[in-house]
This record gives sequence, structure tokens and C-alpha cells, in this order.
Amino acid sequence: MENNDELGVLIDEGAQDWQIFQRNEQGTASIRLRGRWTTPVKYHRAAVCVRLVREEDGEAVGRGLDWVRATTRRNGTWSVRLEDVPQGGLYRLESALQLDGGPVEGGRRGDMVHHLGVGDIWIIAGQSNAEGHGKSPVPDPPMLGVHMFHARGRWALASHPLGDSTQTRYSPNRLASNPSHSPWLTFGKVLLAQLGVPIGLIPASLGGSSLANWTRGVDGLLFRNMLRYLRDAGGFARGMVWYQGESDATPELSRVYARHFRRFVADLRRSLGNPRLPVITTQLNRCVAADPERDQGFEAIRQVQRQLAAKMRDVYLLSTLDLSISDVIHTSSAGNVVIGQRAAAAVLGGVFGRDVKYRHPNCTTAQRRGARRIELQFEDVDERLQYDNNLPAEFAFDVRDRVGSVPVEGWAVVGGNRLQIRLARPLVGRAVVVGGPTAFPSSVVPQDVGGHRPMLGFTQPVSP
Repeated sequence: MENNDELGVLIDEGAQDWQIFQRNEQGTASIRLRGRWTTPVKYHRAAVCVRLVREEDGEAVGRGLDWVRATTRRNGTWSVRLEDVPQGGLYRLESALQLDGGPVEGGRRGDMVHHLGVGDIWIIAGQSNAEGHGKSPVPDPPMLGVHMFHARGRWALASHPLGDSTQTRYSPNRLASNPSHSPWLTFGKVLLAQLGVPIGLIPASLGGSSLANWTRGVDGLLFRNMLRYLRDAGGFARGMVWYQGESDATPELSRVYARHFRRFVADLRRSLGNPRLPVITTQLNRCVAADPERDQGFEAIRQVQRQLAAKMRDVYLLSTLDLSISDVIHTSSAGNVVIGQRAAAAVLGGVFGRDVKYRHPNCTTAQRRGARRIELQFEDVDERLQYDNNLPAEFAFDVRDRVGSVPVEGWAVVGGNRLQIRLARPLVGRAVVVGGPTAFPSSVVPQDVGGHRPMLGFTQPVSP
């Protein structure tokens, strides 16, 4: 090797600037490196050496990671595996070529890799609200320690828009228009602050995609594309955040949503080798649509999402009913910040068992209390339920029976976690209560006082 532009040690594979490595259960990671080496200097013995130092002060991360000797081959290649790299960072990887047993420090030059971290990686999947299309300015700057795997196939400091497709290597999820603000930078920053380890994000969403696009055996194009992202980013992840369902909000597609979602999650967990991989899901926000079919579809998907989270292990659900939108269907930038905070709380409380409030009030029963009164019972209410709404036209529930929608005379919170609804007429036949009715329900919904979390949308049969 006589190319003077490639003197010393070259790192070809195994680590990129800004890369986050997924920590294991012991809080460590291993980093495999490969490369080439060359020198015009005559020598008897050559050895490639690498070390890991703290970016902040240049101190070695540990004695076992300070100038580790690689397997150095006479054909000009080398490889090494750094074991037990502790969680944390940011770290700098340095390399050098040692000749004839001389000092490594001050030896022949070697490549460096900057701003590495060992922490948790989260896949971002779903459709446009997962990409993020918040259009109003909101303070949400980049932060060292929250990094992303960019569509160009390289790690970078995470910044909006996360779904930027400039020079993409993953054309299946390239949009015709640019995304903007999303929930996930806030999500990463909260986790970084609370867990104390770097966070990596892998954005792989596509606006307008249906669940079929993510389900192998039905279509699965975007699922396969997501696995390419993950492979190229290092191959491991702590979990997934998922915001999808608007494209399936039709009477026909909503009926198969639960079956396809279970298959999708099972396939994801099998592909990643983790049967308990956590999935943070987001219930559909509002959509401006004067279409009875669309209304029915949104109600159906919200109910299916609620049922799936209740029945599937390690699946967590966030409500968005109280959040503003920036156009007819996309959550606003301010709303995205809240989603990011709620998703991080679900990770801290649900995944890591922290004493964090993350569950949303959830209606468990709807019972008749006389001819013209229904009582809704809620679980996961912190302190008490609060519902400050004095506008009947903005009532967050719809009572329906065999005749149709039942007029409501009034309502009141009783006993802390119950809501009583007074009807203008007796119920006729079977009845249901829909919480968050239509595609565009009221944004003023019951929430718990302690956590200020809105209720989940629901469809609940009324018991006698």
C-alpha cells in the first residue's frame, strides 16, 4: 500500500461520528472495528492500536479500553472488538500504528471517530404524525447526546426535521414534501435527562402509509425498509415509538387493524430477538372531516388502539385528544412537544419502572343509573377526574341507542373517578357511549388532576 493519502490507520467499519450503540442488560456494549493500515516507513513489526476516551477531557474510558492492540495482518488489514464499553458518553475513538514496539502515543497517525455514546436506541415508525408535520415555531433545539440515524445512511446530531430525506439511501419512505417538527427530539431529550445515557433515534416513517405497508404477509414494504435502517444503524434497538392509523380509519380497514397490528409487533420482536420489545403507541388525534364514514373509522381505530394496549404485553398507549392541530390532520408543534413528553413518561414508568405518572384515564364501564342517567367509571385516574366544560355543543361524549344520538341535559364528576351523564330521554334498546366521538371531537376532555393527562378515546357498551 503506497497511497500517501492513506497513511497510518484507517477505520472503515464499525463506528461513525455521532453513533449511539445500544446498551445490553449489563449496561455495556461491544464495538467491532475493521480497517486498513499502511506506512512508508520500514519496520519489522506493526500493530494497530485503538482506545476510547471521554470527549470532554480526553481521559481513557477505562483501563481495558486504553490502547487495545488489534489483530494486525500483513496484508494491510486489521480488526478488533472493544468489550464492555460502559453506558454513557460522549466518547472519542482514537487509533494509531505502533512500529517495532515503540510508543503508541506519538506513533504513526490513525483515524478518529467522534461523539460516540452507549445508551438506548428507539425506532420511529408510522405515518405522517410519526414523521412530524408541526408547522409553527416552537423551542426544541438539538442537544448533544440525542443523535439520529439520518436517511443518508450516517449518524448525526438529531435535529428537526428528523425525516429529512436529503441524499436518502432508503427511498421507500421518501415523501414528496418535507416533514417538519415531530415529537421525538423532545422524547429523546427527556430520556437523556432522566436516564443519564445517550439516546439514538432511527426515523423510518412514511406519511400516508397504511398498516398493511408495515405488515409482512400483507405488504410489508416499509417493514423491510425499517429493518434496513436498523441494520445499517448497528442492528439493535431498545424499542419503538409508533404513531399510525389515520390511513386505516375506514369501516373496512379498521376491522382488520387489530389482527395486522399483532402480526406487525410479533414480527418486529422476532426480527429484533426481543419478545418483550416495548412499543409506545399514540391514539389518533383529531381530523377535520365532514364525512360520516371518516367519523366512524376514527372512532373504530381509537377503540382498537385502546383494546390492543390493554391486551398486548409491553404496548403502551398515549392520548392526544387535548392537543391542537396545525392543519386538517397533523398535530401542531406545541402538541408534538407534549406527545414527546408523554411518550418519554411511558418509557420511564412502563419500561423502566420509575415512579412516573404515565397512564391515561381509561373508561372501564358504562352503567345505567335509572331511566335517564349513565355513569362512566374510569381507572388510572390520579387524584381525581376533572372536566371543566360548560358548553353542551362541545360535550366530549356521544350516547347512542337504537333510535340514534341521545340528547344530553347535563353531566357531573362524582366520587373522583366517575362521570354521570343526564339524558333528555330514556334509552331505547342497546346503547353505547363514545368518548371522543367523530373524527373531530372536542379538545376539552376529562383529565386527571394529578397528571393532567387526558382520557383515552373509547367506545363503551352501556350495561343494564
